[in-house]
Amino acid sequence: MNNISKSDKTPPKIRTVQIKTLNKKGIGTGLSDTGGTLTVPYTIPGELVEAERLRRKDARLLQVIEPSPHRTDPRCQHFGECGGCVWQHIDYRRQLELKRARVAQRFAAAGFSIDLSSIQIASEAPYAYRNRMDFIWWYDGKFGLRQRGKWYSIVDLQECHLPPKAVMDVALQVNQRVQASGLPFRDGKMKKRGLRYLVIRNGIFTGDIMLSFVSDDMTIPPSLYEGLENVTSVYQLINDNLENDQSDGRPRHLWGEKYYREKISQNTFHVGPRSFFQPNPAVAVKMVEYIKQITTEIKDKNNLIDLYCGIGLFSITLADAFDKILGIENNPEAIRIAEENNDNPSIEFSCMDAEKIEWPNREEYKTILIDPPRTGLHPQVIKQLRNEPFSDLIYVSCNPNKGIEDITELQEKYQINSVKLFDQFPQTAHVEMVAHLSA
Repeated sequence: MNNISKSDKTPPKIRTVQIKTLNKKGIGTGLSDTGGTLTVPYTIPGELVEAERLRRKDARLLQVIEPSPHRTDPRCQHFGECGGCVWQHIDYRRQLELKRARVAQRFAAAGFSIDLSSIQIASEAPYAYRNRMDFIWWYDGKFGLRQRGKWYSIVDLQECHLPPKAVMDVALQVNQRVQASGLPFRDGKMKKRGLRYLVIRNGIFTGDIMLSFVSDDMTIPPSLYEGLENVTSVYQLINDNLENDQSDGRPRHLWGEKYYREKISQNTFHVGPRSFFQPNPAVAVKMVEYIKQITTEIKDKNNLIDLYCGIGLFSITLADAFDKILGIENNPEAIRIAEENNDNPSIEFSCMDAEKIEWPNREEYKTILIDPPRTGLHPQVIKQLRNEPFSDLIYVSCNPNKGIEDITELQEKYQINSVKLFDQFPQTAHVEMVAHLSA
């Protein structure tokens, strides 16, 4: 990575920093030669670096004086500017070690005696793994991702190695067509309506590509997507609220199939333009295999509740392990697609809020699998899990920080049998966790 230039606005405050650890965001933190603690992006524990102090404890990397043996050359020309990746400078094996250590430290801080050596981590290819990218068109026509730490600035991308190359090629072709079309781009500040996002989703194991144009209520000409290789489905997501900058909206089917397809453990899933699905399908396969292994250790496994079931990934792939499965999700669209994905009469899906605790025939179920959003479990769900413990609880967490907090709240009624990590997010500090608890 090129050295980052000093600020021209104020006299530089140069510090020499010995990087000791990583903070919660995966950014290097250490002691400066003047005695203060500074966080310096794109550094690795053990390195001695020169940095410019910006404000409070934040600093900008100027140069690496003593590099870590784990430092490697980033693959992408935009690394260090784009907010999509933060760890391309760390070799992948070391990334996995750091993720294991960070989760073990969090368990230790919460009072659990879990040894680092007992925490395994499963991984797959470190690049070309993502099945969804939300690219933004800025008001001036730039196309890409937000700059790291700056929501108000866009990196005009020429490449991205998180999705498969064929998917990135399609995204760049769409942008070329958009630039030539003369269509307007949204400018919320000036109250100007237009295109805002291109959400591109793909089946890693099928090759299907789904395009979704997020825009105000406007005409999307077919010339933007006609003839693109592997594109099987096109939507417009209408977001006509200028105060709402989310890459979502009311779906309007423009062309092709209603869904794109993905295959996980011999099961084919239809995924809609607004459906949540595991972001790294190759690693999701390993998660399913591990959870199936857990079920072989469960003594009383007649029936399962799959809480926050989404479009049915775990319910459907675990059908052979249980006599009956109840999938619960509060999104009607997700439940509808889950029912379309399912052809097993032993699986039932129900649309309800998890925190309202209206689980039908609760006494029939001894095992529960929970896969909540990053915010973790609702307090009412934690209360119910304590008041009426399940024999076995499988906690799938995309945010181990919050997952460990929730497990701490449950420890008076449950003990941890095993924990395994799954690297759904290479080149970032994030990791997926699956924990098996029993009452």
